[in-house]
Amino acid sequence: MLIFDAHLDLAMNALEWNRDLTRSIDEIRQRENGMTDKPDRGKGTVCLSEMRRGGIGLCVATQIARIEHNAYSPIFGWRSQEQAWRRHKDSLPGTARWRKRGRWRRSRMPKGWRGT
Repeated sequence: MLIFDAHLDLAMNALEWNRDLTRSIDEIRQRENGMTDKPDRGKGTVCLSEMRRGGIGLCVATQIARIEHNAYSPIFGWRSQEQAWRRHKDSLPGTARWRKRGRWRRSRMPKGWRGT
């Protein structure tokens, strides 16, 4: 059986929350003990080793770079398209390093594949 996660915010966990996802979940939570900058500090739910332990074979990792639709939105976003694009681009070197270190592989659709 292949288990996959189709909405996992790895980039957000790593960059926005400053979590080292190569560490164990217990270590990540311990490092956040006493932090108050975000409401759910110390309650991280994911790291690479836990994904492997859980048998996750494929992850469709999202990169969040949304634009805030109004100043009172409870959902965080950037004020302009340029800021959102820059944030997305800033997350790419980290994923490239993970690939080089064998922490994950990027999957691609076969050449010539067209969605239906």
